[in-house]
Amino acid sequence: MVKLNINIEDLFSKELTVDEAYECFNETIGSVESEEYRLNLETLFEYAVATGGSLFTKIRVEETNSLLEMCELYLFQWFKKYVDDRENPALQRPLKVYGERDSALMQRVATNTGDDEETLEKYLFGHFVYMSAENMNGAILEEYLSEVLEPYGWCWCAGSIYRAVDFCYLSQDNIILLQVKNKYNTENSSSSAIRAGTEIKKWNRLKKPRVATGLDIPIPNWRALTELINADDILLELLTEENYLEYIRMNSTRYLDSL
Repeated sequence: MVKLNINIEDLFSKELTVDEAYECFNETIGSVESEEYRLNLETLFEYAVATGGSLFTKIRVEETNSLLEMCELYLFQWFKKYVDDRENPALQRPLKVYGERDSALMQRVATNTGDDEETLEKYLFGHFVYMSAENMNGAILEEYLSEVLEPYGWCWCAGSIYRAVDFCYLSQDNIILLQVKNKYNTENSSSSAIRAGTEIKKWNRLKKPRVATGLDIPIPNWRALTELINADDILLELLTEENYLEYIRMNSTRYLDSL
């Protein structure tokens, strides 16, 4: 079985027509149970098709002799990525308290600190917990933004179903494509614009620390976000570091995942 890493744009280049893409969408969207999700996916699908298909993320699908079949296989997985991300929030995933133990690193810390075995085990516990939390940081930020922005007409591209775009605002008068990152040193996706020429705006929650504020304390950057999205007074009050931290406190699971 040969699988190809493709998106809808690739299928268009193989002579799949826009009408056929819509036919595949209509045939497969019924697999999504939630009406809210179906409407969001329809909006995201329509815009991505209208702009040439380059926004669709690449997905590995089985190569067949039928472009329609390949399109349907692609869309089934495209929907699944979206639904899985929405129905499995990162804040509800337990933090892992285990991981690989590198004996050389453990020996280095033990020699350097001179701490006893019990203390060294606490270091490892903390390391694993913080690494687990950090790995979910970006997803949690997107989940918070979806709760705040979607009531205002924004679409969350959950499951990374758009390439280099996490949120979009799609109206006749205003198109905003937004990529969000947790920190200033997080690598951005390579794509800066789609074929139609619409700029992808980029925002990171934290800015680089300064001497005046403490070199170990990154600076919250929410004001930049509110300016990028032309936030009204209500959004100005909602999009703050304090509200974000409160969201985490109120919604995070208290469970830990151990071997």
